[in-house]
Amino acid sequence: MKIEVYSQFLKEQKIYKKLTTISKLISISFLVIYLYLLFSSRYTASPLIVVINYLAIFTGFSGLIRFKYFEIPSLLLNVLEEGDRSPFYSLKREEKQFVWSKSGSEEELPPDPNPEWIIQTLQLKDRFPWKRIGKLYLGFYIFVILVSVSFLLSVYLETGFQN
Repeated sequence: MKIEVYSQFLKEQKIYKKLTTISKLISISFLVIYLYLLFSSRYTASPLIVVINYLAIFTGFSGLIRFKYFEIPSLLLNVLEEGDRSPFYSLKREEKQFVWSKSGSEEELPPDPNPEWIIQTLQLKDRFPWKRIGKLYLGFYIFVILVSVSFLLSVYLETGFQN
């Protein structure tokens, strides 16, 4: 179980890094399309530029949601619900310290931290439910991206981006 818990934490960190990379690639691709449309003389007042611009801004804003979603590792968030039965307490000392370092807290992890200390230090009771917000936002983001890309694709197929 100890290996499973720590590997789950490492998996969460890998997902965060992959999502960050994907987000950067999406933003860059929107930027390339935006610059193409912007410098193409016919499209300076086109709604296509506005759509691409908003998609780029929307994707950039997603970075804030992604950061808040992964700000505190799930292993530490579980301490609020499960107390000392949380999988965090089954980790080795070095693993606990590594997980703690990813929480953004500047305080040093004591050798034997109790659940109340973790909850108080990370202010887990006052925290917005970022895991739930992140999942809802991801669904909304995917919907907006699909609708927008469908619109852009239909305009491209109809006009080839030419007026």
